[in-house]
Amino acid sequence: MTARDHDVIGENDAPAKAGAITWRDGDVPFSPHFGDVYYNPKDGLAETHYVFVDGNNLPTAWQGKDNFTIGETGFGTGLNFLAAWQCWAQDPDRSKRLHFVSVEKYPLSRDDMIRAHRSRPELADLSEQLGNVWPHETMLPGIHRFILADGAITLTLLIGDAIDCWSGYSGAIDCWFLDGFAPSRNPDMWQPSLFSALAAASNPAGATLATFTAARIARDGLESAGFEVSKRKGFAYKRDMITANLPARQPELADDEARYEIADDPWFHLPGVTKTKAKAVAVIGGGMAGAACANALHQRDCKVVLFEQHRDLAQAASGNPIGMLEPYLTVDHAIMGRFYEAGYRFSHRMVKRLADQGKVEADFCGVLDLATSPRKRERLDGLIGRLHDKPDLVRAMTSDEASNMLGIPVPMDGVFYPSAGWVHPPSFVRALTADIECQLATCISEIIDTPDGKRLRSNDGREFGPFDTVVIAGALETANLAQTSWLSDHLNPVRGQITYCPADALAETYVSANMRCVLSYKGYITPQRDGMHVIGATFGRDDAKTDIRESDHAFNIRQLSKILPALSEHLSNKTLDGRAAVRTTTADHLPLIGPAPDFDRYLSCYHDIDKGKKGARYIRAPYHKDVYICTGFGARGLIGAPLAAEILASEICAMPLPLEKSLMDAIHPARFVIRGLKRRQITT
Repeated sequence: MTARDHDVIGENDAPAKAGAITWRDGDVPFSPHFGDVYYNPKDGLAETHYVFVDGNNLPTAWQGKDNFTIGETGFGTGLNFLAAWQCWAQDPDRSKRLHFVSVEKYPLSRDDMIRAHRSRPELADLSEQLGNVWPHETMLPGIHRFILADGAITLTLLIGDAIDCWSGYSGAIDCWFLDGFAPSRNPDMWQPSLFSALAAASNPAGATLATFTAARIARDGLESAGFEVSKRKGFAYKRDMITANLPARQPELADDEARYEIADDPWFHLPGVTKTKAKAVAVIGGGMAGAACANALHQRDCKVVLFEQHRDLAQAASGNPIGMLEPYLTVDHAIMGRFYEAGYRFSHRMVKRLADQGKVEADFCGVLDLATSPRKRERLDGLIGRLHDKPDLVRAMTSDEASNMLGIPVPMDGVFYPSAGWVHPPSFVRALTADIECQLATCISEIIDTPDGKRLRSNDGREFGPFDTVVIAGALETANLAQTSWLSDHLNPVRGQITYCPADALAETYVSANMRCVLSYKGYITPQRDGMHVIGATFGRDDAKTDIRESDHAFNIRQLSKILPALSEHLSNKTLDGRAAVRTTTADHLPLIGPAPDFDRYLSCYHDIDKGKKGARYIRAPYHKDVYICTGFGARGLIGAPLAAEILASEICAMPLPLEKSLMDAIHPARFVIRGLKRRQITT
C-alpha cells in the first residue's frame, strides 16, 4: 500500500476506525485512519514496477532458480503482488516457483479487493485468480496460505502487525518490498525492531530491498539492521527512494562448533535441506495425512510413492462416510485454536476447489452447534463475545432460529458456522492420490540408511527405494519403526463408532423433516448422504479395537435423545448398523508435524536443560536425516492434515512455511522430549 506524500486528509474526511476505507476517483481506495490512498491514483502500477520490481533487479534476480521468495510489509490491495506475478509470468527464464509473503493488519474484503483492481485491465486475469481464492469471510489474525497458478505461485499472508508478524516468522526472503503508509502517516511500523525482523527473516545467502521512501528513519533503521543502503532516483515527482542490500551471512558452522550460536531453542531448529531439486519421497500411510502429504509433495514435482498396509486407501478413520468440516474456534487465542483455525481455512479452500471440480463429495451447508451444558454455553458465549462482529464466521442463534436453520425443532440455542459442512473423506483421499503411485497391502517395517539414500523394507521382505526423504504419516503403527519407536509413549488410540440412521427414519418421525445442516451437540448428526444420516461418535480412550458394539450404538442414541428425543425413541428399537475406527491422539491434543528427532542424541545433547542454561549453550537439533513425521490428529484430521502436509512439503522443499514460529514449535515432534527433560520426567 504505497503512500503518496501529497495525499492528505480532506476537510470532509471524518475519523474512521482502522481498516475502514472510502473510495476516491471511482475505484481508488483511501484510508481515513492513515489519511492516505493505497496507491498512486495516476499510475500506481508503473510506480510499483519502478520502485519494487526494478528496485530489486527483477526479473534478473530470480532467473535460473527453483524458488524465489519476495517479502512485503503491506499487502494492501495486492497491487505489488500482482505486478510481481505479472513480471514473473512474462519472463521465459523465470524461477520454477514464486513465493510471495506479505503482512497486512487490515485486510480488504473480497468485494473491495475486486473493486480496487477493476480499473486495471492489464491485470484482469491475475486479479480474477486472486479474487477467486480470496476468502468471502473475515480473515482472522494469523497466517493464510493461498495456492495460485496451479501451484507455481504461493501467497502467504500474515494478518497482524508488521513487526509482530515478521518477528515471529522465518521465510528465507530473497528480496523485500518495504511498503506501507508513509513514515509520517504510520510511524508505528517504521521502527528499528521491524528492520531487525526483516534482516532475521532474510535468506542467509543475502537479500535485496527497495522502498518508495528516502526518510531518515528508514535509512538509519536499515543500516542498523545490517543492510547496505543506497539512494536511487524516485518515481515521477519523488526526488529519492531507497534500495538496499543485505550481505550473505557466514556459512553455518558444524554442529560441534555451533553450540554458542545465539538461539533460544536450538532443539526446535529445523534441519537444512540437503537436496533442493526434485526429490524421490516415500510416504508411509494411506489415510488422510499420508494422502495429503503425497499430494503436497507431488505438487512440488517430487516423485512420490505412497505405502499403505491395507488393500485400499482410507481404511481407518479416513474411511468414514461423512466427516464434519467445522472450524475449531476458541474464546482466547490459544495455540491449539490458532493451529486449527489455520488448518480449517486451508482445508476449506482445498476441499471447495476439489468439490467445484467434481472430485470430492462435500456440502457446505453449515454446522449448528448447540449449548448442551452450562460449560458449553459459557464457551459459546465467549466465542460470540470475541467474534460478535463477524457473522460470516459464526453467529448466535436462539432455539427458534436454530430450529428454522436445521429444519427440525431443537430445544436450545447455540451458534451457527455458515461456511462449514461435511465431506466424504474417502473421496477426498482418492482425489489427493489420483496422480500418486500407491503400493497397497505393503506394511513397512524398516527404514534403512544406505549410501544412495533411504530404502524401505516391508514385513514380507520386499525392499523399495532408494528415496531422498521418508514421511511417516501412519497412525499408531508409527511407533513400530525404529526411528520413531519412542513415540509409543505419546501416541494414544481413541476408538470411535458411528451409527447409521436411514433417511426415512426422520420422515417417519417428523412432519416435513428436512435436515439442512450438520447438527453438533455432545455428538453430531449429519444431513443424509446416499439415503443415510450419520450419528456419532463414541470416544473410547486407549481402545484400539474396531468391532461394532451395540453398547456404542446405544450411547450414540442416548446422546441424541437430549436433542432430538422423538428420533432417538424411533431408533431405539431398530437394528442399527455403523462403523468403528481408531483415531490417534497426543497428550496435548496437537499433532506431531516435522522432522523425526534422534531420541538418543536428544537425550545426550540436552540432558541438562532442566538446569536453566540458555539455549545458546547447546548444539542444533539432531534428527534422523531426511525422515519426517505427520500423525496424531485425533478427530480433527480434516482440518489438520492438509495444512500439516503443506508444512512438511515446505520444509522438505525449502519453501516458505505456512505457520509462524510459535505454532511450528508447538507441533514439533521433539516437544515431548524437551518437555520431559525440563520436567525431569525423562532421565538419561
